[in-house]
Amino acid sequence: MNVLVTYFSQSGNTEKIANAICEEAAKASDADLKKLEELTPDMVAEYDCIFIGSPLHSGSLAAPVKECLGVLKETSGQQLAGFITHMAPAYPEQDMEAFAEPMKAACKEKGIEYKGCFDCQGFLAESMHAIVQKKLNMDDDQWSEMVKQMTGCPRQEDVENAKTFVKELFA
Repeated sequence: MNVLVTYFSQSGNTEKIANAICEEAAKASDADLKKLEELTPDMVAEYDCIFIGSPLHSGSLAAPVKECLGVLKETSGQQLAGFITHMAPAYPEQDMEAFAEPMKAACKEKGIEYKGCFDCQGFLAESMHAIVQKKLNMDDDQWSEMVKQMTGCPRQEDVENAKTFVKELFA
């Protein structure tokens, strides 16, 4: 089985998880790690299994990831799994299901087997702090707590959980 791990990352959170997923996938298969912008639909179609990663932007997958999902080619036997990073410490399960819905819909439309989605907290890029604080209507004390909570994310535990996600998919 040949595996592609691809991702869109602005602050490095999603890239960190992509590296962990690729490292684990390479133990069981031929695995390539590529930034989303390096790929074409034809290149993606050559893989048996795709891991696609995205940060959440305003509660949705990043636009480049949605665009990639929209141009996937119809294939036979291909599998897709997602991974998502986000600034909030946790989301209810139904929210994560909704965030992954564009992945599921693309798989259904293109005949690709959807294998699930991993998520973990990341650290919000400093340039976005004031914008997000205002959007969430948080005072400085509340925001300070939020920043404290996301500092250091994704943590080593998240990296290990991402690897476990891959092991379970290949089991």
